[in-house]
Amino acid sequence: MRINGKVALFIERFREQGGVVELVQSWDEALGLIEREARAAAGSIAIATCEIELLESIRDRLKGVSRLVGPRASPAEIASCSLGVSFPVAGIAETGSILEICYDDSDRLVSTLPPTHIAYLESSKVLEGLLQAAPLIRQASRQNAFSATLISGPSRTADIELRQVIGVHGPHTVKVLLKV
Repeated sequence: MRINGKVALFIERFREQGGVVELVQSWDEALGLIEREARAAAGSIAIATCEIELLESIRDRLKGVSRLVGPRASPAEIASCSLGVSFPVAGIAETGSILEICYDDSDRLVSTLPPTHIAYLESSKVLEGLLQAAPLIRQASRQNAFSATLISGPSRTADIELRQVIGVHGPHTVKVLLKV
């Protein structure tokens, strides 16, 4: 499998920040990994808004494995989940970040409340830098109220005795399933 320079940089930078990247060849392969994570998490799964075909395939694949919450679930329901699955609009190579644009607070919470966050991203959506993401954000601002979130690995803080601690106010694990 051949990976171009900006995708390789995205993978390198995301991993440097504690994130995990697993390469997949198809959505079906990604579904298999989501199912594996769901079985390991043994809890409910929060799903962000996505194309109906993706949502239906997740529902079919995880029927009897996990209870699905969302899209547009309540904050309390999302907070009770072990795993959140989101669909970022882009990856940013220079920062090793994924960009999520959400028009609903529940979609934003899917990537911030559960202890494990899985993001499905196609490598064609990896951009060189933040400036290339500006048109996506500008377009979102014309539609409705929205939030744009850059995620660069697991939650971390250095507020506790000036030591970096992972997963205090968000996911302990952030995994990108990158379709190449």
